[in-house]
Amino acid sequence: MISGPWNAMWRRLRADSELSIIAAFAACGIFGIVPFAVYRFATGNPFAGTVDLIIVASICLAVGHAARSADRRRPRLFLAIINTVGCLASATVLGPPGLFWMYPALLGNFLLLSRGWASVVTAVALTFLAIQGKAYESKAQLAMFLVTAVVSGLVAFVFASRTESQRKALERLATLDSLTGIPNRRAMEQELQIAVAEHRREGTAFGLAMLDLDHFKSINDEHGHEAGDEVLIAFARLVGSSTRKIDRIFRFGGEEFVLLMPATHLDGLHAIDASLRARVAGELNCRGRAVTVSIGAASLRPEEDWQAWMSRADAALYMAKRQGRNRTVVDSGETA
Repeated sequence: MISGPWNAMWRRLRADSELSIIAAFAACGIFGIVPFAVYRFATGNPFAGTVDLIIVASICLAVGHAARSADRRRPRLFLAIINTVGCLASATVLGPPGLFWMYPALLGNFLLLSRGWASVVTAVALTFLAIQGKAYESKAQLAMFLVTAVVSGLVAFVFASRTESQRKALERLATLDSLTGIPNRRAMEQELQIAVAEHRREGTAFGLAMLDLDHFKSINDEHGHEAGDEVLIAFARLVGSSTRKIDRIFRFGGEEFVLLMPATHLDGLHAIDASLRARVAGELNCRGRAVTVSIGAASLRPEEDWQAWMSRADAALYMAKRQGRNRTVVDSGETA
């Protein structure tokens, strides 16, 4: 049973796919290189052994940086560079036996980098090996290596392309609401965390509004869930067309939605009443029955986390519904 710090690290790796890729690559590299480093020192080749240990130490530094920070791009690029340069050095020092390291290095680059950058790094590495002339004994050996390396690169490219398309499809499924097509609660939480971080870093103002369709249960009861779904889809589209391009609308759950508004102060939150709620009341309907919305809004406060911010907006929404629905209440308690 894994416990303590190891359990926490395991949970983090499962939740952070990029960090797990970096850690997996590092583990493979370390377990593959360390035995050879020991062997080279034992057989009287301290230079090659030292190169191996420098590569291992560099890998550990990159993983440590990735684990301590949110930065993933630089550690991945650094690992790819170390990976490639280390293999080129091994091929130069060891000759033909060192060429074998280029195959895992080539595949690793397509795991760490985008397909374009991995292709560029691979092309540069193969060109270097072809020119320097120390890693092979004959032109036939070089030609055989280049052909097999290019084929391996093409396979890695296809695999990376397929993996990337699948990842994007899974991300869409994980972050979009299947009914309305707008971002879901999971995406909302990520965006709110980003907004809080930007507010603390740059002082950017943010407004948050929770929107709840009034008497939505009665729509489902009287006209069926299909009619209710049509109202939800129409409402999401109406909000999208009534707000700015920089605003983000999320489906929180059921008939409840969340609107995130960058560069918005209290006066902008009060303006929701005129620009959004009134339009919903005038344009949204179900089988001829008008549909209205209640709104609770709040501006982000300094040093406030996203949960507390959302809680204040939710409390304002509750007040709007208690006061009779079809109205907007800002966190101050004023009715718009």
